[in-house]
Amino acid sequence: MKAIGAKHAVFLSFLMISTYFGGITALSINDRLQLAGGVFITSLHLLVLIGLWKGTEWSLSAGKYLIFLDLLFSILWMMLGVLAQGATLFALSSLVLLLLSDPEVEVQILGRT
Repeated sequence: MKAIGAKHAVFLSFLMISTYFGGITALSINDRLQLAGGVFITSLHLLVLIGLWKGTEWSLSAGKYLIFLDLLFSILWMMLGVLAQGATLFALSSLVLLLLSDPEVEVQILGRT
């Protein structure tokens, strides 16, 4: 059995975070402001995922900033009492931020191996 590579772990994590925010969007269908925010955040994550998949330079820096914001908001959610969701997002965001900060993973994503 072959282990999952760091590049694919980043892709999978962005997909999971996009799905998470997409679920929040689907649950908040009755509140227009939450719906708009959920669509925006989900779209941002999917856009960065597509950029990373294609190996574009901008997606690496945008992905780092976006994941850092996810990390900050997960801490805020845990402080407000949303422990399970905040902790899950915190763990996933921490993993992705560590992977995106690794130069070897950057080279893999950009296809310069």
